[in-house]
Amino acid sequence: MGGIGRKTSFHVPLLLAAAFVLGFLWHYNIVQNHLMNVFQTCSQPDMQMKTLSVNEELALKKEKARNEFKIKINEIFIKIQNLIPNSTCTFFNRTTSGKKSIAFIRDPRTQYCTGEDLVVQLDMYDHLGNRKTYGGDFIRPRLFSPDLGASVSGRVDDLNNGSYHIHFPLHWEGKVQVSAMLFHPSEGISALWRSRHSSLGVLGFQGKFVYLDKVASTQCGFMLNTDEEVCEYLDPEDEEAFYCIKPPGLPCDCLTDMRAIDLGVSYLTNEEKNIFQRSNIAVEIPQNFKYIDVATCQGSTTTNKAKCATGMTSPFPSGYFYKNIWYPVYCNMTLYTTADNYTKCLKGKKLFLIGDSTLRQYIMHFTEGIKIINYFTYHERQWAHWQKTLTALNMEHDIYVSYKRHGFPLECFDFYYFKEDRYTSRQIDHKAGGKDTIIAITMGQHFRQFPLQLYIRRALNIRRAIERLLLRSPDTKVIIKTENTREMTAPVERIGDFHGYTQYLVMKEVFHGINVGFVDAWDMSVSSATSNVHPPGYTLQGIMSLTFTFACY
Repeated sequence: MGGIGRKTSFHVPLLLAAAFVLGFLWHYNIVQNHLMNVFQTCSQPDMQMKTLSVNEELALKKEKARNEFKIKINEIFIKIQNLIPNSTCTFFNRTTSGKKSIAFIRDPRTQYCTGEDLVVQLDMYDHLGNRKTYGGDFIRPRLFSPDLGASVSGRVDDLNNGSYHIHFPLHWEGKVQVSAMLFHPSEGISALWRSRHSSLGVLGFQGKFVYLDKVASTQCGFMLNTDEEVCEYLDPEDEEAFYCIKPPGLPCDCLTDMRAIDLGVSYLTNEEKNIFQRSNIAVEIPQNFKYIDVATCQGSTTTNKAKCATGMTSPFPSGYFYKNIWYPVYCNMTLYTTADNYTKCLKGKKLFLIGDSTLRQYIMHFTEGIKIINYFTYHERQWAHWQKTLTALNMEHDIYVSYKRHGFPLECFDFYYFKEDRYTSRQIDHKAGGKDTIIAITMGQHFRQFPLQLYIRRALNIRRAIERLLLRSPDTKVIIKTENTREMTAPVERIGDFHGYTQYLVMKEVFHGINVGFVDAWDMSVSSATSNVHPPGYTLQGIMSLTFTFACY
């Protein structure tokens, strides 16, 4: 028994040690597994963020780009808005009067030389003869010599105290005269800015829907105040959209025609409307001098300029007329006057004109003026069916020219075929480009009756499309033509020149620093005192000559 007892006592410690080791390993595995589970659970969200799908990453990038785009639109809008005076009109006689104001030469001299600046000061008064103490008036100045066919715009320096300095560069010798017109007083500018942004536009639209034997017309626009079902027409790439009320029983895709409707609305007070009577628009400010004599003085020098090429920066004033010929101040322009000039430039090339009727003038000049090309399937003349897409050809010299409108919105009060409309940016994206391709673009006149943000968005989208084009086809020539002035009898609140001027400033901002030719048609039409939405004669010649100098250098 004693022997059996000693053997049992010897094995017990071994059994206990084995049990301890096995228990430790079992608990170690549980703890380890638990820790792994905890770690995996805690780290799972991070692992998900780091393993986004391609589609999710693309969506995030697009959202970031959209936000940056909206910020850019707002930045440009605020930059323009900061130039707008805050001058409420409560009493018409307290607004700026052109007739009561005075223009005089600042620091007059006995001799004026070419190459220098003439500075004219304007002191502004209201209709009661009280001195104005703040700025913001819309002034249109020019220097001119009628006998020489010479003129140049002036640069306005607002001193914000009721006085202005107008800087006129002296480019030619002889007798020169000054014109400084008060186009609108600061109180009118404030009212026009408020009116433009009080709604989504003072122009409406009507769309025609055709499906089998059914025809219906409904209201369209950038926003519709309706409880009815609407059709959305969205360009997802550029986030451009407009809407039409959906006709009962007809699909949205059967929208075929569109026309504009003057809504006849006004956001001006009765007192503000007095400001915009024709007698108060573009009033010449009296001067205490008749003219000055300019001479070519000793020491006056001229600088050699390079030929006008895309990518150049256009200053203001960008040039001047002399003997009715436009001379850019920053480059040498080729003068285009004959059929041979244009044929040599366009031979073997494709010219795409995208914009409004001010670019349609180009194809009219080529077909009905100098006759270097012939319309294809269009048998009208002048402005008949001006909204139509046009194509013209010269088979002998391999010249192709097309004109196409810039897309919605278009101020056309007759129904026009809408199915072929594409935004300018989409039209650019569909062009292959290349060294034999010229694309000329303009927009402005049809946007004046809508908030400026819409115009800024459209301009930025066009710039992005041009950048894409120049990446794939860097030899393509792209020319941007600004809008020009128009008739002084045009409805001021809807399509007046002040709205055009703010859009002109947007164009200069948006298309700065990109490899395009910039044709400053605003400067040219102000300089030549053209009051025609379709500039005639030597003004158009200057606009077209600069365009095709860029295109064919």
